Amino acid sequence: MTDPLQIARDLYGLDATARPLPGEHDLNFALTADGTRYVLKLHADAADLALEDAVLEHLRDEPAVPRLAGPTQASNGYTVRLLSWLEGAAWAQAPGDMAELGRTVARVDRALAGFTHPNMRRPHRWDLKNAVDGLDHLPHQVIHNDANEHNILVAPDGSIGLIDFGDVVYTARVCGLAIAGAYAMHGCPDPARAVVPLVRGYHEIAPLSADELAVLFDLMVARLKMSVAMADKQFAERPDNDYLLVSQAGIKEVLRRLEGEDPVLAHFRFRDACGYEASPKARAVRQRLLLTDAHPVMDGDLANAPVLDLAAAMPPVDGLAIGRYDEQRAIYTAPEFQTPDGRWRTRHMAIDIFAPAGAPVYAPLDGVVERRENRNQLGDYGGLLVVRHGDFWTLHGHLDPESLAEGEVKQGDVIARLGTAEVNGGWEPHLHLQLFTDLVGNLDGVALPEEADLFRSVCPDPNLLLGLPNGVDARGPRVDTPARRRTVMSRALSLAYDEPLHIVRGEGAHLYDADGRAFLDLVNNVAHVGHCHPRVVAAGAAQMAVLNTNTRYLHGSVVDYARRLAATFPDPLQVCFFVNSGSEANDLALRLAYAHTGRDEVAVLDHAYHGHLTSTIGLSPYKAPPRHASVTPLWELPAVDRPAAFFAEPILGCAGQVVPPPGYLRAAFEAVRAAGGLCVADEVQTGFGRVGEHFWAFELGGVVPDIVTLGKPIGNGHPLGAVVTTPEVAASFLTGMEYFNTFGGNPVSAEIGLAVLDVIQDERLQAHARAMGARLLDGLRGMDVVDARGAGLFLGVELSSREEAARVKEALKARGVLISTDGPNEDVLKIKPPLAISADDCDRFLEALCDVL
Repeated sequence: MTDPLQIARDLYGLDATARPLPGEHDLNFALTADGTRYVLKLHADAADLALEDAVLEHLRDEPAVPRLAGPTQASNGYTVRLLSWLEGAAWAQAPGDMAELGRTVARVDRALAGFTHPNMRRPHRWDLKNAVDGLDHLPHQVIHNDANEHNILVAPDGSIGLIDFGDVVYTARVCGLAIAGAYAMHGCPDPARAVVPLVRGYHEIAPLSADELAVLFDLMVARLKMSVAMADKQFAERPDNDYLLVSQAGIKEVLRRLEGEDPVLAHFRFRDACGYEASPKARAVRQRLLLTDAHPVMDGDLANAPVLDLAAAMPPVDGLAIGRYDEQRAIYTAPEFQTPDGRWRTRHMAIDIFAPAGAPVYAPLDGVVERRENRNQLGDYGGLLVVRHGDFWTLHGHLDPESLAEGEVKQGDVIARLGTAEVNGGWEPHLHLQLFTDLVGNLDGVALPEEADLFRSVCPDPNLLLGLPNGVDARGPRVDTPARRRTVMSRALSLAYDEPLHIVRGEGAHLYDADGRAFLDLVNNVAHVGHCHPRVVAAGAAQMAVLNTNTRYLHGSVVDYARRLAATFPDPLQVCFFVNSGSEANDLALRLAYAHTGRDEVAVLDHAYHGHLTSTIGLSPYKAPPRHASVTPLWELPAVDRPAAFFAEPILGCAGQVVPPPGYLRAAFEAVRAAGGLCVADEVQTGFGRVGEHFWAFELGGVVPDIVTLGKPIGNGHPLGAVVTTPEVAASFLTGMEYFNTFGGNPVSAEIGLAVLDVIQDERLQAHARAMGARLLDGLRGMDVVDARGAGLFLGVELSSREEAARVKEALKARGVLISTDGPNEDVLKIKPPLAISADDCDRFLEALCDVL
């Protein structure tokens, strides 16, 4: 009996409709019963599915994989299974995002990493280890093993599913990625480049080793060839099963396109995509060149030759001149500069030295000529000479092809002469000097902008040989910032917004993205007096041009700054320590409290955040339950028997811009001091006039702390922090162990700190914060919100839910207003703009918020 409706009814109690689905060996049906969709699979010959079922059960929490929707059963010679339905079209019909496919395969591999089963080491004809030797040293595990274009589903929202686990096998982990890559190449005009994002996406979730990357491209090609051979064999055995040929036309086309692909370059692309140095040799080559004295490659004063800007055009050149390395140029317009997928190679990966035709070219080092060519097509190299120098090569282009040296050359030998435009590819006479750590591809002198990092590795800066003291590295614009960030920086670093902003400039209370769009910045209390305030910038630049050193030497600036800063505090707060951030400041405050009291118990308020160091994370219930601090529920008095300190933010930012009730800080400080502890006010977020009515937020509570910690706004974006305390507490720190901070209190930081204080005073920003804060609160309290609270320009707007706050944040961004959310439920809009915000800016925000609520 093969009636799917009867089977569904008898075995699973489903009254369903059915339609057939394709399959290589099995009978497959799509079922719909009571609005729920399933896949019914009938496996012939009473197949043993114990391993596959065990894998699916192991992966039941992985959304990219179908689940067993009922027990596997036997019926009339078939093994019958019911699976949940995964939404989506086959990749073959509608290819999805390559990086997301890589992440999906990686998530499944990561979930299977610890899976074991008695049958998992079964021999399997589709195991890539049957076709490729030398994989035993690589990480092994059970993998899906068949992520072909018909087993990958792309859902309408772009998410990707993986079906058909019938070929699971225990093998080298990287084989699963290679299989996905092999089939994802189908239909791609430049298949080796097309799968680079797939490899990067996999690496983001399940990091790949250098050894795995070394074999990955060869494994992809091997799988394609294996598929052709296997399909031919199976179709000869079963000529009536057209499904066996479903992928073959596409596979053969991919193999044809890969015939001219350099596997070394493909390997380097994968390494680069995963954040590794593209060429494993590059570091050693650069190090060698840094210690090498090379002969000048041409006559003349290269160090003082003019440096040309060739980004837009190559004008006539008179005399000696230099063209820059890694320069983005619009002059490469010949068809040869276009890649098969339609992109253009426009990044110049060499240094040009312009001189008259016939000028001699010298060997920079001893070497052996490996290539002498005449590439006489317009726009090409013309006369070309490649010389090997041990473990790297120099390429000399645009030469007179009749002048090229042969065999061994010695440092300083004439190896060629510059060609005229008639023989050098049609260019102004010049030497194209390029280094290669590996002779890859067609020895291209121009790269895709997206591959600039790769070719900076394979083709290091030739100035390593030339030694021009001012350098000629143009460092062309980066076009892959989002993807590159995910590999070279930790993904623990979050980004704001569903679509992150690429911010390139700031001024006053506004930020500007790469497209020139302006945003009102209500987030950055760091840029306290305004982004890039000219007085602050000038103060830092002026001092940096004279001296920057440390506090082991006498310098007036840091003393001036300490006096000016201490003068903003009430007695007895008058001794300053300088550090580099608010986190460091709170760490030092903790040490001061330990030294002064001889105790180590600390009390903090719930939802507090005091920094990212190990010590200060331990004071921050906002991040994680503190292991070394007692958490005080909001507005209860600290309950620690022998406290070293009580840390408190005068207004709790991460708690949702929460202002303590009147009298709370006074009562809490009295309780802590009565028990022998110190009181620490964390003003990292709230200080320097932000709250309007007072210069420091602790003054709102009518208290004077024993220690105050400062950061964020203190340097207007410059890394600066401070701890201000009493002479008594400072004296307790004289324990015989020197306190020293390499950068804390350096003259540049001191001058910047002084400039910030000057701007706050001269532009009356504290009064401005009070006025703008009142304007905002008046407008906010007339809106349909749960609460509007705060002081000055440190405000919070509580909304009805986390989801509503997230929606409003994104909607404000769409209207050109940047805001952040916080609070235990992430339902509070935080308003803490630069104090340079104007009345018009405030009104613009209020209007935008009213529109989106």
